[in-house]
Amino acid sequence: MRHLLTTILSLLTLSSVLMGTAARAEETPVNMAAEFRIGMVNPKIDSEFDSGTSPFKDVFGDDSAWLFGGELDYQFWRGFGSIGLFGSAAWGYVSGKGLQADGSKSSDDSSLSLVPLVIGPVYRFDWLAVRYGIPVVLALKAGLGYTVWWIRDGVDDIASYETEDGSNRDAYGGTFGVHWGLSLHLLLDFFEPHTAKVFDNEMGVNNSYLFVEYSGDWTNDFGSDKSFDLSQNGVVFGLAFEM
Repeated sequence: MRHLLTTILSLLTLSSVLMGTAARAEETPVNMAAEFRIGMVNPKIDSEFDSGTSPFKDVFGDDSAWLFGGELDYQFWRGFGSIGLFGSAAWGYVSGKGLQADGSKSSDDSSLSLVPLVIGPVYRFDWLAVRYGIPVVLALKAGLGYTVWWIRDGVDDIASYETEDGSNRDAYGGTFGVHWGLSLHLLLDFFEPHTAKVFDNEMGVNNSYLFVEYSGDWTNDFGSDKSFDLSQNGVVFGLAFEM
């Protein structure tokens, strides 16, 4: 009887090993990640003016711009986590009422649009998920950013403004800066492994995540007093896929 139990246990152990090996063999390789992101941005434009002068707040009030974007990563090294290169693009928009020459509110609408573009390295610490099945992944990223911006007036044309030397300029441009982010990803495969395997076999998507990220931008042309200060800190939520 003992020999029979030993034989059965050995067969079960071998079967488990073979099934695990087969499952790993069926997984498609992981070398890319895509993220879909949503958050809010409140640029620090007013911080560059003297106390009591707040053109951004005067026009847009306390509203923040919704920011919708996407990110694509290429993971070129995998070991104790993964290291990759990411590129992201987003679009944000906030509207309000313009100002008259005397500083009073106008009845005309005004809007500010922002398109932040970022490229840089990203590190994903997924060792706990891969080794121990703990469905948590941390990601740290930093990069060089460039934010395209423009302001429209009440007739939906590009607005203009007067510079300190008395000349008029169109209200559009681009501002360089530095971006960083720290995010916490929740691995959804842990909660529905069968669906995750079907998603992998049919679509090539290895892992799916919900994530929250705290990120910041120092976007003022590296301290230039001739550029809008579009720096900001905020929370971003999103959905991510590894492929």
